Amino acid sequence: MSDLGPRNYKGTRDWLASDASVRNRLVETLKLVFELFGYEPLETPVVELRSTLFGKGGDETNNLIYTFLKGHDELGLRFDHTVPLARVVAQHEKELVFPYRRYATGPVFRADKPQKGRYRQFTQCDFDMVGSSNPLADAEVIALSYTALVKLGFTTQFRIHVFDRHALNGMAHALGAQTQKQVETILRSWDKLAKVGRREIAVEVEAEGLDPGCFNQATDQLLEVMGSSGSNEAVVDAVERLFSSSEDLEAGLSVLRQILSYLDNLGIPSERVQIDPTLARGLAYYTGPIFETVVEEAGVGSITGGGRFDTLIEQLGGPSIPATGSSFGLERMVEVLYTLGITKPERTPVQVFVANFDPKDRTLTNNATAMATRLRSAGVKVELFTGNGSLGKQLHTADRRGVPFAVFAGPDEISNGDVIVKSLREEFPTDGVHNKTSNQRQVALGSLVAEIQALLPS
Repeated sequence: MSDLGPRNYKGTRDWLASDASVRNRLVETLKLVFELFGYEPLETPVVELRSTLFGKGGDETNNLIYTFLKGHDELGLRFDHTVPLARVVAQHEKELVFPYRRYATGPVFRADKPQKGRYRQFTQCDFDMVGSSNPLADAEVIALSYTALVKLGFTTQFRIHVFDRHALNGMAHALGAQTQKQVETILRSWDKLAKVGRREIAVEVEAEGLDPGCFNQATDQLLEVMGSSGSNEAVVDAVERLFSSSEDLEAGLSVLRQILSYLDNLGIPSERVQIDPTLARGLAYYTGPIFETVVEEAGVGSITGGGRFDTLIEQLGGPSIPATGSSFGLERMVEVLYTLGITKPERTPVQVFVANFDPKDRTLTNNATAMATRLRSAGVKVELFTGNGSLGKQLHTADRRGVPFAVFAGPDEISNGDVIVKSLREEFPTDGVHNKTSNQRQVALGSLVAEIQALLPS
């Protein structure tokens, strides 16, 4: 073992109980929203054939894939859930009913440079709809994202940025792009405006044989339009005025107008959606509308991202079938929720600690186990002490873990058919039964479950 001792691989981390409990709760909330919108679960292997993964996200993504050789098999760790979905549809087309709505949650891997909110192993909560080319499907993706974010506790802190790859291609061609590489340079430059300086971007644009002055002028006009107080429809209209007409541009803007109309019908507040002509997203498989959610105050980039990928399934040997979807980045979402004070680490899921008054006494031990069983049968989350420490040490352990309540019974309580309920956080308030404030109460054993349920938050 290294002299540095046990440690994580750089860019990965352990999630101890306080954070893991929050993560689990968020995932369960997302699953409920996915199913509310008609999505069903799918699980795929973490390991895929290298040939399945390579070339699907573009050259930059290829460099981020973890690959290895096992025997004669060239393998890789999945970098998202979308490519495995496309492989599943290509492989199991006859077994699926279309439009096919599926969700998947689990770890994905990218050999990226670790930084705030960016890990080499992270969890994506992904949802996609396969088999519909209607812009209503894209609007539903945005509506689901909005609904889930509200369920998670967000209110006005976020905006879902939306644009279209066809429109972007038309805009790039209007700026003089003639090759696919030039198109990608313009799109990539717009996409990273908030991350790098304009001078660096201008150098990259000029290096590809494009006019940096023309690019900067168009960029300034786009940012001015986005910064105005006009509607999303006004932004679409402005893009149409600023760039010379083309089939790609008109097709993309038409889809965006339809999406905005559908979002209005779906009840999504317009102020939570931003038509963003500088949004490009990095993965090469996107073919139409693209989306990502940004929380400006948090400073961690996007917390959701996705788009339409109409050609990916065919690339993997399946039918030519349209698809669209998005994904929640769990690590970034947790960090943002902490930063904004919407949620905080949960010290423990345990609600009641059942202490053993004297572990050496079989009768007292049996009484403690019976109390734990009674509470668990009522759905209370219970930790039963199984060691040999004193009552004081037991209660100290429960307090350190953040358990709110402890229960125990000594010989006197047992003979009277009672049990002690102790608050480990604050004194109990007075009520019609208990007239003095105290941090513990003596209650009848038969009333224990009702007493605890009354104390726990509903």
